[in-house]
Amino acid sequence: MIKYLRNTRKKLPRYVFLAALILFLSNCDFIINSITQPLTANVGEEITTVLDANFNVDGGPYTKRIVIGILAPKSWKLGENTKITFSGDKGTGTMIPIPASEVAASAKNGENWATRMKNKLGIGPNFIDDMEWVPFQTTESLTANINDKANAKFQIKMKVGIDGQNTSVRLGYVVCNKDDGLADDTPNLWPVKYANCLEVSGGTGDLIDFCNPSLAVLSPVKVLDNDFESITFDNTVTTTALKDVQNIYLCATAHTSDGQDIVVCAQDERSKMRTIAPNKFQITIWPRGYFNVPAGKTLTSVDYYFTDQGGTVKVGFGNVSTVPFKIKFLCD
Repeated sequence: MIKYLRNTRKKLPRYVFLAALILFLSNCDFIINSITQPLTANVGEEITTVLDANFNVDGGPYTKRIVIGILAPKSWKLGENTKITFSGDKGTGTMIPIPASEVAASAKNGENWATRMKNKLGIGPNFIDDMEWVPFQTTESLTANINDKANAKFQIKMKVGIDGQNTSVRLGYVVCNKDDGLADDTPNLWPVKYANCLEVSGGTGDLIDFCNPSLAVLSPVKVLDNDFESITFDNTVTTTALKDVQNIYLCATAHTSDGQDIVVCAQDERSKMRTIAPNKFQITIWPRGYFNVPAGKTLTSVDYYFTDQGGTVKVGFGNVSTVPFKIKFLCD
């Protein structure tokens, strides 16, 4: 087939050739027809998402396990909080998590399925890279015959927001087969789709918004005061008082559990943020070390602003100079 396509490339219009090539290379043989998912949920609530998909065979017959990957915040731990069943033209069944020790098919660097999906598919339209792909597989192989157009509906029950955080996020879904490891030497042809923003409310702390670009991005979004934390200032999101300023500094105040405030707001090498892209800046801190927290004391939160070298111009939450961004240290 591939030899035929190469030999006929010059004879076919470009769009016809590409369409034929895509059909041949689409190893997953799936098309996600629709995603039915709630738009809102409460923290810790179990929601149900239904994927309607077709298993289209151009060749075969094939007998393979089916794989589904779900993109979600890491702190939701979907591998422990998700149940998937399916029904359709090929019968009914269940899906189970793929062990982290299992190397993905076609993976050149020994990646497991979760890592391979993340490397190949990224985080889609989300803006905070504190997400993971969680892969599941059917317990048994399914057989599709030549020219099969089998339909299947996957019912996904998952607990969302188990971390207790108010969250806005676009969950992602990919469907493929067990022999397909999202190889590097083929285009991104696998049927991956992203649902509309899911708003999870009823939790504690400020909203973690994966759906919309933010001036300040934390990675990871959930930390303790003894964890490393990266803070990114994206000065491209909107026009700020620090427009075109090339030297950006962190001005922060840490709060302890016994009511003490520790201020680190000098514009020096310690607080200077490095440039990671045009008008994007980042600093990584170890909170206990950065604020020189005495032994026996615990940090509960940090308020912070971004400033210029003189410290007179600052940007805070909502692109104002009077309301700080916040880090809240939360236990699992």
